[in-house]
Amino acid sequence: MGIMGDAPLVSFEAPVHGRLELSSAFQPIFSPAHRRAVGYEGLIRARDKRGRIVPPLDLFGEVPLGESRVLLDRQCRSLHVSNFVRLGDLRSWLFLNVDPFVAVEGRKYGSFFAGMLQGAGLAPHRIAVELIESPFADEQRLAEAMEYYRDLGCIIVLDDFGAGHSNFDRIWRLNPDVVKIDREMTRRVSIEPLARRMFAGIVSVLHEAGALVCVEGIETENEALCAAEANADLLQGSYFAGPSTELPPDDVCRDTFTRLFAGFRAETLEMQARREARLDPYLGALSAAGRTLGAGDGHGAAALPLLALPCTQRCYLIAADGSQVGVNLESEHNSSARDPRLEPLRPSPGTNWQNKPYFRRAMAAPGSIQVSRPYLSVTGPKLCLTLSLACEVEGKMYVICADLDYAALEGESCTLPPL
Repeated sequence: MGIMGDAPLVSFEAPVHGRLELSSAFQPIFSPAHRRAVGYEGLIRARDKRGRIVPPLDLFGEVPLGESRVLLDRQCRSLHVSNFVRLGDLRSWLFLNVDPFVAVEGRKYGSFFAGMLQGAGLAPHRIAVELIESPFADEQRLAEAMEYYRDLGCIIVLDDFGAGHSNFDRIWRLNPDVVKIDREMTRRVSIEPLARRMFAGIVSVLHEAGALVCVEGIETENEALCAAEANADLLQGSYFAGPSTELPPDDVCRDTFTRLFAGFRAETLEMQARREARLDPYLGALSAAGRTLGAGDGHGAAALPLLALPCTQRCYLIAADGSQVGVNLESEHNSSARDPRLEPLRPSPGTNWQNKPYFRRAMAAPGSIQVSRPYLSVTGPKLCLTLSLACEVEGKMYVICADLDYAALEGESCTLPPL
């Protein structure tokens, strides 16, 4: 799309490194739905008089808070805007990092941002103001400061969510348009099953808060697959493209996305087939338990085949009003059933499960086995998956349920029968 060519460089006198030469690099941010870059993050590059690279953290770390920090921040943003305009992109967002201190205190040193954009000929709606992860004592003042950028028409971005001060409290206060997931979370998601399961829920909660989600720091295909599985809206990282002084062509990652989504489809189908194969004996046992219960043989007899399967934790019976009938029938291999710390959570007279989706769905479709999403069982407590079946017993409706150890079912623990 363009080359920097004779793009301007600027000089900055740093307290420790002396005179530095500052330049811009831009890293693409891709939309997997569009399979192209929809934005670019402006990244500062600094070199000393010997040509040695000075990392941005070192550059900003040696500049004290106050006018010097504000001027350096402004110099960097102005440089990025000038260089980005030279590249001729007429559609994409430009992501500009801003320190919380600068966002709040910058107005003390005169107006800058709106005039700078106007002078460069770049509309505010093309700018995504990215608040970096950094502590700031007065979060209310920070929220008010970010409203200045929102009122200009800019997109508000919260960086490094999940690290330090970039947490849900900052989400509630700042109401960002885009949230960037911290790269350490991205790394953990690709190697830890628990983190991967949680990731989709975190993305979902951020969506409910009204924010698009960008997963940054993606370096491998597995990390990219995890982000796609979690329904992330934007992707950034060296797996797709690193920072450059050039903007890539629109189709630079088309083959990458084709390969990625082919892998995603294959992995999804494989996981679905594996889960169905592992669930099959449990579905069959629950169906048989429903017939046994309907024949009047009692809940205990009906549950025995289910309790013998390796991933079953417990079975229990629920009346039509949601109240539990009797006690849990615990599997012998369910160690939590013998944990005295969990005694307050054992079912007792008055226990009622009518608010549980697996109960409501079973009651709405008698005779059809329902499979819940993985959730944390209050009676475990352990991540479980519940099978439920509504059936008629002597003219009354009951729901027979079986809680399965989700991690064991997924093959993370427990010896399972071969597929």
